[in-house]
Amino acid sequence: MTTLQRYPNLDILPAETISLHEHHDPQRTMPLISRIKNSGILYNPPLVIPIQGDPIRYMVLDGANRVTAMKEMGLPHLLAQIVDPESPGMGLQTWNHVLWKIEPDRLLKEIEAIDEISLEAVSEPNFSSQSLAFLELPDQRRYSLTTSSPGRRSEIITKLVRMYSQVSLYDRTMIEDINGVDGYYDQLAGLIIYPPFSVSEVIQFSREEKLLPAGITRFIVSPRALRLNYPLERLASDRSLQEKREELQRFIQERMEKKGVRIYTETTILYDE
Repeated sequence: MTTLQRYPNLDILPAETISLHEHHDPQRTMPLISRIKNSGILYNPPLVIPIQGDPIRYMVLDGANRVTAMKEMGLPHLLAQIVDPESPGMGLQTWNHVLWKIEPDRLLKEIEAIDEISLEAVSEPNFSSQSLAFLELPDQRRYSLTTSSPGRRSEIITKLVRMYSQVSLYDRTMIEDINGVDGYYDQLAGLIIYPPFSVSEVIQFSREEKLLPAGITRFIVSPRALRLNYPLERLASDRSLQEKREELQRFIQERMEKKGVRIYTETTILYDE
């Protein structure tokens, strides 16, 4: 791999060519717009992947709230990091959700009340095309959540997440055994384990506008551009797309010439997010 190949592919894209695969959080959009306007800076570019077609469109991998906020600000062009779908540095994982501040039996009743979800007691996860999730309770009871309408999986999962976000608290986690979170949460209710999704599945959800809830997919991308600190006025200007792209390249080149770009190959933990 050459030095140039190690740097992220940053580009300016027409705002209308960028679509989401997951719902944004409306409660975060207005505060985010205020923060972006007050700073006048795009700190971290959203990640996008090209979707083949004519013309080529782009799906957001990470940064749904930022993209939504900038679109609502009326920016004609957005700056994004374009990720090659064939890159060995890209992977897709699934977040699980740990739920607390609700009684486990009430949680079961709330799930059973959702149309198109069937609960079945099982011993281990066994995901199929009809699977929505696997639920493990603190007393070791385990349930498979399935649907007879697999074509509506994303919508039904959205209903599920909306339900427990209203009646409980939840966190994202990569843990797959409820024993791993026991003792860390007050009134632990359960662990929801979501099935793995393929990149092609997620792209199809985006094409059909059948968005997943926020906090389900976890795209891993390396290298990733952070703290670009790009002036928003350059995106908002009436210059042509080509002029803005050339301006971005000059900005990056100046940063590199001033030795303002650093690559971290080791695991890095940030304390100022």
